[in-house]
Amino acid sequence: MADQVENMLKNLIVITSLFCLATSCNTQRSSSRSSAPVTHARTQKTSGSSIEFINNIAIKPDANRDNTGSSITTISGNNTGHAAYASGEIENFASLQFKYAILENASVEEMDNQKLLSFMEYWYGTPYHYGGTTRDGIDCSAFAFLLLSSVYGIAALPRTSKEQYEATRRISRDELQEGDLVFFHTLGKRRAVTHVGVYLRNNKFIHASVSGVMISDMNDGYYDKHFIGAGRILDRPTLPE
Repeated sequence: MADQVENMLKNLIVITSLFCLATSCNTQRSSSRSSAPVTHARTQKTSGSSIEFINNIAIKPDANRDNTGSSITTISGNNTGHAAYASGEIENFASLQFKYAILENASVEEMDNQKLLSFMEYWYGTPYHYGGTTRDGIDCSAFAFLLLSSVYGIAALPRTSKEQYEATRRISRDELQEGDLVFFHTLGKRRAVTHVGVYLRNNKFIHASVSGVMISDMNDGYYDKHFIGAGRILDRPTLPE
């Protein structure tokens, strides 16, 4: 009987020892985990114009959009109206050719006047302002004056549409070519010249309308009805065929 009690005590001691050993190992593992340095993932870090996310994956915002929001890059600078491309600044010339070929209902190959395309893009959408001469606002005769002087080198054009009409040689609509002037009456029934635009091709002309600088069609009802005549500057240089 005493031997049995002694064996039971020995087994109990062994079991207790094993239990304590196991408990000690688990405690050490927990202790080692808690003592290890904790590394936090970087969720966001801004550096200049970039946003850096986990695992150094960075996304840069679009920095190519200009202040106008246009899909086609426009020329920045002062409001001189010259807006001609320098030799190294014509990367988007093909885009302008495509854009204005659509607006003028013409082929891309016909869009070969680089100065004219850059001038139109510079001014396109400028709001109308009577007496204005800048991109903050411009009127029809000032726009025609700036286009002819900047693109064709004609500096002898008067300031108002009426004076411009009187200073040009009358031509028929069938004779119109790029750079000629087209005149309209827009005030009541009196057929006096009050508006001017610059002819492009295919009955399209560009002008500073009350909706801003835009390209319109001479065959549209309003302009066809209010058309007065077309004129050509006497000292206008001959355009290439």
